[in-house]
Amino acid sequence: MTAAIGIRRRIARRLVVTDVSPLDRALLVRERVHPSVRADAIDVSLREHRTQPRRQTAAPFVVAEQGTRLAGTAAQFHGSLAEFFVDRRELELAWWQSVLELMLAGDKALLGANTTVLDRLEGDFRLVDEAHASAAGPQLAWHLAENWKVALVDHPDEAEQLKRMLRGDRVRPAALHDETPHLFRTLAPIWLASPYEVPQIDDDIAFDAVVLVDAGSTTIAENLGAIRRARQVVAFGDPVTQTPTLFETGLDDGDREGRSTEHGVDALHADSALARLGELLPTLTLTRSYRAGGEDLAELVNRRFYAGRIESLPWAGSYLGHGSLGLHYVRGNGLPDAVTGTVESIDPEVAKVVELVMEHAVKRPRESLMVITASTKHAARVHQAVLAAFAKRTDLSDFILKDRAEPFTVLTLEQAVAQSRDRVIFSVGYGRTPHGRLLSNFGSLGEPGGDRLLAVGMTRARRSMDLVSAFRPEDIDADRQAHGVLALAEILSQTEERAAGNDDEDAGESMLGDLARRLSRRGIRVSVGHRGRLALAAAHAGKAVVVETDEAFTGLSLRESLRLRPDVLRRLGWHYLRVHSFELFGNPEAVATRVATLLGKPEARPADAAAG
Repeated sequence: MTAAIGIRRRIARRLVVTDVSPLDRALLVRERVHPSVRADAIDVSLREHRTQPRRQTAAPFVVAEQGTRLAGTAAQFHGSLAEFFVDRRELELAWWQSVLELMLAGDKALLGANTTVLDRLEGDFRLVDEAHASAAGPQLAWHLAENWKVALVDHPDEAEQLKRMLRGDRVRPAALHDETPHLFRTLAPIWLASPYEVPQIDDDIAFDAVVLVDAGSTTIAENLGAIRRARQVVAFGDPVTQTPTLFETGLDDGDREGRSTEHGVDALHADSALARLGELLPTLTLTRSYRAGGEDLAELVNRRFYAGRIESLPWAGSYLGHGSLGLHYVRGNGLPDAVTGTVESIDPEVAKVVELVMEHAVKRPRESLMVITASTKHAARVHQAVLAAFAKRTDLSDFILKDRAEPFTVLTLEQAVAQSRDRVIFSVGYGRTPHGRLLSNFGSLGEPGGDRLLAVGMTRARRSMDLVSAFRPEDIDADRQAHGVLALAEILSQTEERAAGNDDEDAGESMLGDLARRLSRRGIRVSVGHRGRLALAAAHAGKAVVVETDEAFTGLSLRESLRLRPDVLRRLGWHYLRVHSFELFGNPEAVATRVATLLGKPEARPADAAAG
């Protein structure tokens, strides 16, 4: 394709050299032709040239028409007009402009590049599609209501019996099925139950389909009661973070770590409903994430635990400098425990966690917070230290003690499997000896399945995470460590690299590259091909905008390109600007002004106008 374009360009240039030869004869060297004669000669040459039959070439005579405008400039150029055209980028622009005009004239579907009409048509589609999507819920509710009305008329005896049952204290599934066999399905077409409530449903009640949610967190034995009742089974789960937990039947006897080692996290996951059903049923992988925020954290988790298969759009906050992943190293060491031989919960790390919790309570009291750690001892010490610190700050005590949907808590990695918060503080909980050595005992992180536990910890935050560690990745000896400890070293290293990296991409030579240069001259920060997901990102004064052209929508449906994708980007904090390629090619300076105006910086510098 590139070679073909290069050949067409060379042919066009040869044609231009021939076509403008009359202008060359008119534009004689300054010493031989008087300036007053030059304009008349040019006019005569153009008139003669227009009367000649035009060749059927890909480039109409837009180039020749521009000869009059460029005559004054070319007269000052010491050489022929053909050389002036060939040596200047004006030829490129004129040639492609002429090709575009030829295409627009021959294809009515392009609407003559009337972007106003295109914008109106796209706007109408968005309104109709949104109305269609929003009407699905009310339409379903109407159908259910109509079916219920018809069922009451068709089965009046069952309706009376159902009224008497509803006046009682409790309606049991078996009685509902036996006494109202026709009405109960219309009344309750969908049933929700935990695996431990399924036995309360009568065996005679059959279901068309059973949907297992979080199938990776429960075993196949726990879900057999539901699976055997359905003709179809659909299981949803995460093979990376979800693992069944051992069923507790009594008080914790303090031997949890021994039992965890005996069974193994990987062995427990292999017995999950998700893993077992995956051996028998077709498997589909959902790779698109719509999580709003936490881009830095999500990308790190995606690379380390999901092999880069998760697709997500960048968060505007990260582009504006509000990262979602913080790294805090603390200085200090501790003595190994006399029983376990581990260095756990050193004082500086506990103090740093308390400091971060206090900072969160002051700056973001409405957002939920959780502290997780790999050490049980560290979790207990942090919890006690936080309570002691907030006891001295009565103005902040509500953050810790007030009843809320997602209260503050301190958990171990094993306990955090089913928990999530807006923000999470992940404190490793292990440190170095007074001699600077890092011992090999990291609890469950260093055992088989430790990488799964680490994945759990890194995916508990919805918006941001702060990592607190008493050691650096280079302190971890790869020959002596394994499993989750090595994964932790990689995460710490990648976090450092990301913090020191530069995400601005080269503008390149495309039309978007030209737009990026125009915006940069206006003092606007620009990134072309931002994170490989956005065509062009620009930011100024705390505002960020995404500029997308027609090329960004290749392979997408109209619904996704015109409504869903822009809506997702707006939820991610971006302003959204749709620019047609016609506009960007025909008047790039006007597009730059639109972007700058949206960002609150519409004034162009004097150099910009000259460059445009």
